Amino acid sequence: MTGVSVARARRLAADGRIRGRLVGGRRLVDAASSPSSARRSRPMSPRMAWALVVLSDTGKPDWVEPRESYRLRRALERLTADDESEPLLRSWLTSRAQRRRLSAPDAQALRSDARIVLSGLTDERTSLSADGDVEGYVRADNADAVIRDHLLIDAAPSADVVLHVSPLLPEAPAPLLLVAADLAEHDRPRELARARERIGDWSATRGGEDA
Repeated sequence: MTGVSVARARRLAADGRIRGRLVGGRRLVDAASSPSSARRSRPMSPRMAWALVVLSDTGKPDWVEPRESYRLRRALERLTADDESEPLLRSWLTSRAQRRRLSAPDAQALRSDARIVLSGLTDERTSLSADGDVEGYVRADNADAVIRDHLLIDAAPSADVVLHVSPLLPEAPAPLLLVAADLAEHDRPRELARARERIGDWSATRGGEDA
């Protein structure tokens, strides 16, 4: 994979975002499954990534200093003006959560679990939701219980559940930029287009607030 380190390739394979197979003790990667868009920027720390999400949703992240809040506001301004906003947002928010690809025997039960905030493919604003797919956020301290209660098993790359295990749980409905970042991580044309639309929706709302 051009431009991707061995360590990152291993993480992508573990997340189910690239396909590969072991041949003679070496892992060969299917080039067609590699991310189509390169990283646009350095990832933010989990702390700053969640501050950006909260700030984008008109919240006030009380764990950042004023100078950090200023830098985040400048980042949001840059996102609004960027012609390729979805890979930029994906790059910034990479560290926001651990992305688990799983399989569920009962997707509907998982959707209705109050410990999960639906996002990404399952967010109603994307018009991509399918009965057999679930994507959402769960707090790290609830993740093991959710996985156990719903009999979830690791199923990359043929998963029907994407669970973002995170230190914070967003309020429902999930912030638009969080939904956009989730969609962009799927790295397929349809999801990337929807991610850009959601960023546009967020930007339009922000413009109204600034007026």
